[in-house]
Amino acid sequence: MSERVPRTGWKTRLIHSDVRVSTAFRSLATPVLRGSTVVFDRLADARDDWTADNGYTYGLYGTPTTRELAGRIAELEGAHQTFVVPGGQAAIALIFLAHCRAGSHVLVPDSAYRPAAQLASGLLAKLGVDVETYPAMVGVGINRLIRPETALLWCESPGSITMEVQDVPALVEAAHRRGVSVALDNTYAAGVLFDAFAHGVDISMQALTKYVGGHSDILLGTVSVRDEAHRIAIGEMHRLLGLAVSPDDCSLALRGLQTLGLRLERLERTTLAVARWLAKRPEVESVLHPALPGSPGHELWCRDFDGSSSV
Repeated sequence: MSERVPRTGWKTRLIHSDVRVSTAFRSLATPVLRGSTVVFDRLADARDDWTADNGYTYGLYGTPTTRELAGRIAELEGAHQTFVVPGGQAAIALIFLAHCRAGSHVLVPDSAYRPAAQLASGLLAKLGVDVETYPAMVGVGINRLIRPETALLWCESPGSITMEVQDVPALVEAAHRRGVSVALDNTYAAGVLFDAFAHGVDISMQALTKYVGGHSDILLGTVSVRDEAHRIAIGEMHRLLGLAVSPDDCSLALRGLQTLGLRLERLERTTLAVARWLAKRPEVESVLHPALPGSPGHELWCRDFDGSSSV
């Protein structure tokens, strides 16, 4: 038997192959496409532009996997566009940093998620932003707190821990009358049980970690915007901060969307059963759940929400 002669140039073929696989393949599951570098046929086609919606320029601005998730969330929320970020706190930071600068004023409810409140009173304050806390149930009274330099009104409904349901339409009307953008942490509603944009909100964020993910194995967040002006503001800051996400995590979130409807229904039933049982216990003074009469803002929840979720 003659000795086989090794092919020359094999090291080059490790990275430059002539193999071409047909792309005519469709799967029910969104493929996981990873990559930082995008290949172009001509140098003239190469761009570094996050706004290139019809093409791919750099992995930081998304692959088909990440854009599929962003598009699905935007579709569910009725948004102009959605940006995917590494987690809920990253989503909060992105919104604050896109709208606030030294000398501006921001209003944050006293029921806000503690890390969000700490980011506002810590980082924003260090950057020269005047952060003011307002009562979550202030409603139309927010008029008294809006200043000429107010750049953002932050809402969270229901609020963390204390579960106040805010009068978001009233807050929006007051803010828009003064040219102030309104952002909402819509995590509790999973972006679907409260229609943020139908109620006038400019920016809706959620931690996909909680309900869209649902299995305690991913960290992701989204920021959705209602119009082109907010898209540009969020998109530019998203680019500057380099908030890239893993296509693998996005794939898990896409899978989570398939069962979100069933899981939300079950979460609502189970949580209400526990809440109602606790409300009957003699040792329990009160139960804070927006779907229970007596919980702060229960009437607003009945008016504005399509259901409740979990704890």
